[in-house]
Parts: sequence; structure tokens; C-alpha cells
Amino acid sequence: MKAGSTVIKNSTEPTKSPSRTQNRAIPCFLCFTLFIFFTIFYAINPKSTITEPVSTNLPSTSLLNPSLKSTGFSLSLSTDSTAFHHLLELSINHTINLISITHPKIIQFFSNKELKSQENIALNDCLDMLDQTLYELGQAIDDLLVSRRYSYGFYGNLKTLLSAAMTNERTCIDGFSDFARTPSGFAPQNRFGSYLEKKLSPVIRMIGNSLAIIKHLEGMSQDSWVRKSKTRFPPWMTRKERRMMLGRRIEFRIRPNVVVAGDGSGDFRTVGEAVKMAPNMSSFRYVIKIKAGIYKENVEIPRNKVNIMLVGDGMNSTVISGSRSLADGFSTFNSATLTVVGDRFTARDLTIENTATPEKHQAVALRVTANAAFYRCNFIAYQDTLYAHSLVQLYRECTIQGTIDFIFGNALAVFHNCLLLARKPIPGQSNMITAQSRDDPNQNTGFLIHSCIIRANPEFTGLDQRRFYTFLGRPWRNYSRTVIMKSYLGSLIHYRGWAPWDQYSDLDTVEYVEYMNFGPGSNTKYRVRWGGYKKNHTDDLTKRFTMGAFSRISDHWLQGFPLLVHEE
Repeated sequence: MKAGSTVIKNSTEPTKSPSRTQNRAIPCFLCFTLFIFFTIFYAINPKSTITEPVSTNLPSTSLLNPSLKSTGFSLSLSTDSTAFHHLLELSINHTINLISITHPKIIQFFSNKELKSQENIALNDCLDMLDQTLYELGQAIDDLLVSRRYSYGFYGNLKTLLSAAMTNERTCIDGFSDFARTPSGFAPQNRFGSYLEKKLSPVIRMIGNSLAIIKHLEGMSQDSWVRKSKTRFPPWMTRKERRMMLGRRIEFRIRPNVVVAGDGSGDFRTVGEAVKMAPNMSSFRYVIKIKAGIYKENVEIPRNKVNIMLVGDGMNSTVISGSRSLADGFSTFNSATLTVVGDRFTARDLTIENTATPEKHQAVALRVTANAAFYRCNFIAYQDTLYAHSLVQLYRECTIQGTIDFIFGNALAVFHNCLLLARKPIPGQSNMITAQSRDDPNQNTGFLIHSCIIRANPEFTGLDQRRFYTFLGRPWRNYSRTVIMKSYLGSLIHYRGWAPWDQYSDLDTVEYVEYMNFGPGSNTKYRVRWGGYKKNHTDDLTKRFTMGAFSRISDHWLQGFPLLVHEE
């Protein structure tokens, strides 16, 4: 990730009518054929670049990225969603082909370089992200084929997968900048970062094109969606699943499959051992009970370990503790005490901590690259405590403690009834509660902080609060999106509310919202005057940021969990 104040990271379309559809069928087919031609041409000639649009009949909005405009395909030519589904499938498959070509080239490039230890770590992180991208794009293709069976245009999960894939590429590019100001030198990391930017930018643009197509498809089906779905849930969801998402579900007793106990009274002594022995790609929830105690280990939930659930004896009783940090030679990405990649992960009633001191800069307690949910968990570190990297993440009644950017990443993350505690930073630093990194206007990512309490950790006294500024956040990317609503803001919050980060973002394109907050730090009279900042806005705006409207996703995998946020 990035560093703090002293260590900056270098890191509706109208309803279609039959006559209009018939009149547009021929031009749509011609343009669709043209798109296929350019797609094949680019696949065969990956070095070819078309910088000027072929078509002049493109929307004036930012719906399309330049690389899709260059194909000559105009979205204003058709209201036939089937054609756009085919176009979307082509776009995703072309992206997969691009990565398949680029991946070995990156390996070959770095095989001829003498890399230092931290550079090898950054390279391995990058290759992991490329592999994760291929996996998520493959899931997107499967999801697209399923979505064709319905006419309501429910594309939430597809957007989530593509948003995550784009985030992976950015993570890959940013990896080397973690070490840009370390004693190992500045120039090599910049050179490697520039190389990866050049290689992966076409991939990012193609994913952006796919997201733009989805946005158009959603616009085409919006009217019919409103008419056909009064409950705003897709027809394939069961009654039980809908009741859960509406908050009408109660918790039930959780029976563990295995027990972890440090004293040897369980099935395993370490959490890592229990995870390793869990079934691969399980269709059912696999519950690992962790008895009270401190488990000094770094735990990873790999991609093949899905449906894992960790259950502790309480957030003050069960502690998983690590101490990896940037200063000790780890990247931000792999410094986490608990790393979650396996999908549909849940955890409750435990603490995850990184005990690295604030002088060691980036030191992550939890990194989540998965759909995951956390209930009554405590996350403790200083800089970069919670890396909400990608996909959909839900947190309820959790405590999150840190200093700089201690909730960061580009997941679609909802925090409900949580306690956010700012800790005392080191001299010269300021606290930044959030650093959201949405990179494309069509990504469905962002942070929603709802009905939470934001205040100082007891160690961060009133005198210290006047010496060290605390901001609600700063934008890591151009379309950074953070919403804080119906929450208590303590007196430690700086009157400006938010801090700029000009190195990474355009303050006119970010989306920062404060709504119906209270407490001594909630006065918005002197807040920043950015084009992308909105304060105390109307109910119509904030309705977008309830759980259902914010994500447009309803998953049924939260078995044994209370609903994290009610639709309001």
C-alpha cells in the first residue's frame, strides 16, 4: 500500500419497440461484425494500438473506454441485449487471451534480472494476482452464461468479479512501489513498475470496456427490472434467502468440524494446520473452532479452501497474532497475519493483530481477496490494518484499530455497527481512517460505513489528538468512493474531514458522502470543497448506499450469520 504523511506511497434507455429493433438490426449486426474483426486483429497483433475512434456515433458520456471506442462499436445503435451479451463475452475472453500472452512475457522479462529479496516478493505477488485474475474472469464467463437465462439484467456479481480483476492488475503494478524509498534504491523499482504498467494497461482497459458494456445492459433493462421485481431480488433466490437478506433470519447453533487448541486438547494445535486439512472446494460450510489463547502464526486461507468458517471464544479471548511488516522485508500485500483468498469465508468472535510497531510502516492484520463476512471480530495494527482488497466484504459489530489508511483497498465493503478506533501515530504522521482505491467509474466498489462509532483509542489522549490530525480518509484513486452515514464522529476528526492525495486522485471525480452523522466531529460547515464531496445530502442520494442498493448483490452463502446490514 502506501505510506502516511511522512512516507507517501509510490505505490435509461427507453423501452424498446419492435419497429425500432427491426430498423436497427442490420446496422447493429454490421457494427458487431466490425467489433469481432478488430478484436481478432488486436489478438493477432497485440502490439497494434488504435488511438482514434473509428465511429463518430458514440455517446458523449464516459460509458466507453478509448480502446472499446476504437472498435467502432456504437452502443447507441441497438437495444438488443443479446448482441451485447455476445459483445461482453467477446470482451472478457479477449482479456483472458491478453493475460495468457502477457503472463509468460513478464516471467521471461524478470528471469533475466537480478532481483533483490523484496523485488522477488513483489514479483511473486504480481504473478499471484495475474493467476487470480484469470480465475475471476473465468468465473465471470460462467456467470454471464447463467445470466442469459433471465431477462431482468441482474449483473451485480459479474461487475464484482470484473472489478476485482481490475484491482488485481493495479495491485500488480503498484507492488514494486512499496520499496521505492527503501535503501535498496529508487531507480530499479521505478523501471520495473513502468514495465508492468505498459504490459498490463491494455488488460485494465479491456476490463474497463466490459464494465462499460454491463453498465449499458443495466440501463437497457432498468425499466423492466423495476416492473418485474418489487422485492429487488432475482427470481432464482429462495424465500429463505430473501428473508435472510431482509434481516428476518436468526442465528442458529454452529457445530464445529474440528477444534484448534494450543494446549493440545483439540484436533490441531495451530490454525494453519486445521486450514490445511480442510476439504478442498467444499460445497458446505466447514467450521474450525479456535479455543481461547494466543496463536502466533500467519494464516492463509488459499483459493481452494472455500466455505471456511473460523469461530473463536470471543474477540478478547481468541487471538491470531503476527508481526510481518514492510520494514522487515515483506510487501504490504503479504504482510497480513490472516490472508483470505478462499471464497465465502466467514469469521466471528476472535482477534487478528499485527504487532509491528508504527515505525515499521505498512503491517497488515487482515487482507481479504474474497467474498467474506466478519462478525464480532477485532483487527489491530497501526498502518494498513485492514486490507479490504477486492470482491464483497461485510463487517458487523467489529472493532478496527489503526493509524494511517487503516481501512484500505478496493472491495465493496460494508461496515455496520462497527467501532473504528484511531491510535496514536508517530511524530510527523496524521491518521487516515480510510483509503479507498476505486479506479474506474463503472466499478461497483466502495466503502460504506453505516451506524458506526469513530473515536480515539484510549491511548490516543486529548492532548495527542490536538498534536496529530485525524481525517476520515483520503482518496487513493480517481474514483475513490466512501460513504459515512448515521455514525458517531468523535472530536478527534479534523474540521476539514478529508485529506487530499493529489499524487493518486482527482478530487472532482471521487465520491465522498457524509449523511446524518452526529457527534462533535460531524460538523460539516468547514469541510473540504471538492467537486466529488457531498455532505448531508438528500434521502434519494443516500438510498443508493443501503446494503441492497449499494451492492446490487444478494448472496445466499452467509449460513449461520446474522444479516450484516438491513435494507432501509
